[in-house]
Amino acid sequence: MRTRRSPRSLAGDDPLRKASRSVALRVGATTALVVLLAIISTAVIFDRQQLSEIRSRTETTARTADDVVDSPPGMWLVKLTDSGHEATRTMPTDLLAQVVAYGRDMSGQTSFEAGGRMWPAWVDQREGASYVAVYDFRLHTGEEQRLLMSTIAAGIVGVLLAALTGLLAGRRAVRPLGEAMELQRQFVADASHELRTPLAVISTRAQMLRRHVAVDAAAGGGDPAAARRLAEVDQLVHDTQAMADVVSDLLLSAQLEHVDEVAERVDLGALASEVVTSLMPYAAEHGVTLVDEGGQGAGVRAAAGGGGAVGAAAGARVVEGVGPSLRRSVLALVDNAIAHSDKGSRVEVRSSVAGDQVRVDVIDHGEGVEVADIDRLTRRFSRGDGGSGGRRVGLGLALVTQIVRSHGGRLDVADTPGGGATFTILIPAAPED
Repeated sequence: MRTRRSPRSLAGDDPLRKASRSVALRVGATTALVVLLAIISTAVIFDRQQLSEIRSRTETTARTADDVVDSPPGMWLVKLTDSGHEATRTMPTDLLAQVVAYGRDMSGQTSFEAGGRMWPAWVDQREGASYVAVYDFRLHTGEEQRLLMSTIAAGIVGVLLAALTGLLAGRRAVRPLGEAMELQRQFVADASHELRTPLAVISTRAQMLRRHVAVDAAAGGGDPAAARRLAEVDQLVHDTQAMADVVSDLLLSAQLEHVDEVAERVDLGALASEVVTSLMPYAAEHGVTLVDEGGQGAGVRAAAGGGGAVGAAAGARVVEGVGPSLRRSVLALVDNAIAHSDKGSRVEVRSSVAGDQVRVDVIDHGEGVEVADIDRLTRRFSRGDGGSGGRRVGLGLALVTQIVRSHGGRLDVADTPGGGATFTILIPAAPED
């Protein structure tokens, strides 16, 4: 079944949207941090003010009390004498017991422990009696909880509004960047498109020139000057083809995120086998053995020095995507592996199913890749700086990464045991049709 994939679905996540979300997240996180600090500061200031107020109220109440009947709101009074004690009726019994037991021996600011909490109090000794004012700390806790809840609610609303403002501001801020990127993409596409035709003409004329020079070199009977001219023309043909490949990659890169293509069910294993078959002559010219190992139990296709194919192709490894783009990505990896392999070495292509993903491994035993170079090699026109032998990939791996991500997958790079590099394409398997 074929479906139409929109340009956005082909491109994966829009970088401009990601930038807008990043701005919104940063603004929201900053606001949340400010709100959190405000809540903590409010709680600390509230506690200090309340404790100061509690101390003042308990001291005033204890010093001015002459009985325990008319105690101020939120306060309990206890009068201790040698003959007994009097207390406010609403006072908890366990707290009263603590006051009666220890209040006579105290003076000034103090506290009593009862019911698993500390109750602030003030003891005033006068006229042969001890007047104890105890603050109902539950009032303080209730006020503090109400203050914190209101502050948290206001903070949450502030964070949401800040995130929304950040999202809108982020979109407005990156809009000029998006327009500049679109102009750049259009310029690259136009320039690449206009260069393709003259480059094709130049490439054709270079190949025709090579044929004439080759005939002259053969007629010259081993003339060293003719041989040098042939070598220079061969290099000209090679350089022209390399330039044409770069222009094609530039055009594909510019159009990849904006082309409305048809998605279908693609057998990635069969596609990898087709790529191996098509590149067998190329591998043979480089003296490299190209092997299609398919999946577990699959047959093997090998090419070395022009050898043919043996065995059978791998079983179905189905994904949903754009066949030509996926073929281009596998071909780029195999071509890169052959180009960086020594004569007499092997390049293996394996396709398999790993859980809910289809994977294609392209394994070479050449120069290898340093860990520090892995991320750099997936950028455009990159070159490794470490021990990867200066492996240069132009737009190849950057396009592979872009294609694989547009299909919801990823490209992994790792060292091959014994030397070399292993490039792995992982794409979600298509649901059963």
